[in-house]
Amino acid sequence: MIKDAVVFSVTVAACTVLLAVACTAGKPAALVATSPLPELILPQPPSSLVPLPEPAAVASRAGAFGCDPALAMPDIGSAPGKAATVAMISSAADSAVPEKTVPFQGIIMQVSGRYEVDPNLVRAIIFAESGFNPRAKSKKGARGLMQLMPSTAKALGVRNIYDPKENIDGGVRYFRLLLDRFDGDVQLALAAYNAGSRHVRNYEGVPPFKATRHYIKKVLKFQEKFKMQAKSGFRRLA
Repeated sequence: MIKDAVVFSVTVAACTVLLAVACTAGKPAALVATSPLPELILPQPPSSLVPLPEPAAVASRAGAFGCDPALAMPDIGSAPGKAATVAMISSAADSAVPEKTVPFQGIIMQVSGRYEVDPNLVRAIIFAESGFNPRAKSKKGARGLMQLMPSTAKALGVRNIYDPKENIDGGVRYFRLLLDRFDGDVQLALAAYNAGSRHVRNYEGVPPFKATRHYIKKVLKFQEKFKMQAKSGFRRLA
């Protein structure tokens, strides 16, 4: 009897131990402690944008004596119609005709005689186009005293477009061609020199471009002033 009681006690104890082990094994494993996720740092809200300063106004680069160097001679055989976009010669040029001194006087007289063009008109064209600046260059690419386009200069046989003698010779020769084309009409020739022959033909006269009409008026006014000065005698400068 005692023996049976001991066996029963041992059995109960063993079962208790086994049950405890089984219960422990059935429990989920302890979670591994992990460090908390770092707090997300949101970007700071942008500060108020400071507007950039307005760009400074670009100063106008007008040609010498206030004339616009973009008044360039059109290519032969083409009429770009630049007069519609070219700024007019400044009125300040009215009183800027050189007094008693005309640059390149010798060249002008020689070339004008060669092509039978009034030298005072040649002076006026040069003054309106470049202000007697042999290195003048327009935004359109016209160059030299009479603002020849490179293609025009090439067609005229001008090798050095900045050489005063070659430039004037080419420009006056081209103007002579325009005079012949429009039966000696100076205003039409000037209009073609400024705006292109095609526009003169299409409009059958001076094109209705304000810049072109202003150009003609200016050149003719310069011509009259040079004529008056020529009567009292110019001093030869070049």
